[in-house]
Formats: sequence, C-alpha cells, structure tokens
Amino acid sequence: MLKRTDKLLIGKDISRDAQVVAEATLATISASTGMAEGELVVLDKFKLVLTAGDTIADTDTIFICQGSGETFDYTNEAGTLTATNRKLLFSDAIEGAKVRKFLARSYTAKAEEVSTLTVTGLTAVAGTEYLIRVIYKDIKERPAPFTQTYRVIASAADAASLDVFTDSIAAKINAHSGRRVNATESATTVVLTGRPIPECTSGVTDIDKFVMVEFDAYALEVNSDGVQIALDSGITTNAWVTTGPTYGSGTWEKIRDLEKAQLGHIGLSNKTQFPVIAPDMDVVKDETYDLIIIEHDKTYLAPNNQGVEVTSLSTVVAIPDNAAGPASNQAGDILAQLNPWMASCPGAFANITV
Repeated sequence: MLKRTDKLLIGKDISRDAQVVAEATLATISASTGMAEGELVVLDKFKLVLTAGDTIADTDTIFICQGSGETFDYTNEAGTLTATNRKLLFSDAIEGAKVRKFLARSYTAKAEEVSTLTVTGLTAVAGTEYLIRVIYKDIKERPAPFTQTYRVIASAADAASLDVFTDSIAAKINAHSGRRVNATESATTVVLTGRPIPECTSGVTDIDKFVMVEFDAYALEVNSDGVQIALDSGITTNAWVTTGPTYGSGTWEKIRDLEKAQLGHIGLSNKTQFPVIAPDMDVVKDETYDLIIIEHDKTYLAPNNQGVEVTSLSTVVAIPDNAAGPASNQAGDILAQLNPWMASCPGAFANITV
C-alpha cells in the first residue's frame, strides 16, 4: 500500500483576481494577468475553474489550485519571449465518490502554560532559604527531567511582607537569561508563564518542530537540617493552579511544520546537505490561518501485481483568517465552490464555514 500523502495549499491575504472566473482555462489563470501568488481556486476534472454551484453531476473530480511565487518565461524557436506564466500547484485529484470527511477549523490562538502559586498565610523566617523549582516536561531527549531552581534567603523585610516569594524569587527568575518561564507577582501570588522556545518560534526556516514549554513547579524551603521540604511556617494555602499549554489551530508555526512535512512528497529528500536546498516556504510568519480539510481515498494499480488498491489522502487548505476582509475573501470564494459540490457527493457533506 502507498504511504499516506498530505497536500497543503497555502493562500495569502488577497482578493480573487478578476481573470479567475468560472470555466477559465489554465492558460488564462496561469498568465501574468491571471492568478496571483497565494491565490486559491477550485478546478473541475478538466482543470477549468469550477462554477460556483456545480455538483458531482457536473464533474465527478475536482482539484484545488494555488498560485505559487515562481514564474517562468516561454520563448518560441526564434528566441522571442511570447509569454510569462505563473507556476501553479495542484492538490491530488479529489474524487467525489471517495471523499470521507469535509471539515473546517477556524483559527484559535495558542496559549502558554500558566501556573499560579498562592502563598496566603505564609510566615517567612528571616535567614531561611526558600526556593521555587521548575521541572520541565517538554524536553523529551533528556534521560532525566531538566530543572531550573531559584533560591533566596529571606531577609527581615521579606519575612515581614511575604516578598520572599512574591518579589525576591520572581525578580531572580526574570533576571535569569536562560529561563524558560517568566514570573509575575502580587501580594500573595507568583505566576509562572512559559516562554516561547526560540529554536522553533523564530522563523519559517527553524529546524525544530513547534513545541511549547510544559512544566511542574514546586515551592520549597530548607529546614534546619539542610533538607528541602514543602513550605511550612504556618502557611494556610500552598496551591499551584495550572492551565495550558494550548497549541491552538492555524498558527503559523503549525502550518510551517505541515509544509515542511510535505516537502519530501515533492522531491526534497536530502536533508543532510547544509544549508538544505529547498524551495521558499509559502507560510508567512505571524500570519493566522483558517483550515479547510478534505479526507479522501485514491485507487491505484499496485506495483505488487495484486491489482487495484486504495490509499488515503488528505488535502489541507490554509487561508489567512478574514483574508482580504469580510466582503471579499478567499475562504468565501473557495467555499462557494466547495460547499455545493461536497453536498452533492455520496457523503452528502454539510456546508462548512470558517
């Protein structure tokens, strides 16, 4: 069986070009006056622009097309330039009878993990060492947990005002250049918030896959025997409340990782060369995307003499949310073509919105 293949098509925040109309040909939409870079359109089985409202009775197969950032010149035998065209990218053929899922995912923001310590009732003792230890759970490569520990010895002022945790340790955390959390504080709380990991959130050419900081935090004190113990000293509340992290949907980091994962399907297999020779990425840093996802099957003649087999395919369309404004946007144009066609398929898929 063939491996599962995903195709990702990425749009830009633009309106549809005036030349991209129903039944327009590839020659028209690939011309310099046709599709723009990042423009998306649905095509019928003859690769003509699908008329909004067409059903499976009009075309049993569709393609989704993206205008790339590459152009090429065509010259005749005399060496005369006759045309400049844009390279077009196509999804795999989407056969209506073999569509299994048709769904949308609107953009949702990511959120870093937040852990809040409340230290109501703490009676700090001057000269006692207090600490916050952060144990990170997202570094899977380490055989043992990676930790960072922040320590202060309470002064008389700390003992009187609880600032041993809510000021002194928070300041020490934020002064650490290699910290993986930020600290904020109030009279009786310390709030730790995960920091973006620079190795995977700096740009579209980052090598590492997107992950977020995940951690457990502990507030401790050192007793007279030099042993680290849970906070004592008459404390009535010593509770950590943790939320997140939330990876969100349609963030530029996740779309970048999807795009990188499919590069092998278009021939980028040598990643040992440095720098890696690769096409320009279509994802835009800091952009936010809505997703249209089509899960479908494809029949093919197996090379093992076992006849016709079936493999699963996935077509993902990423469009900047509210691209080009609510009055004219790529998502609306695409769904005006896709919704009626999908509704007419054997799966009778409900209309989707993003």
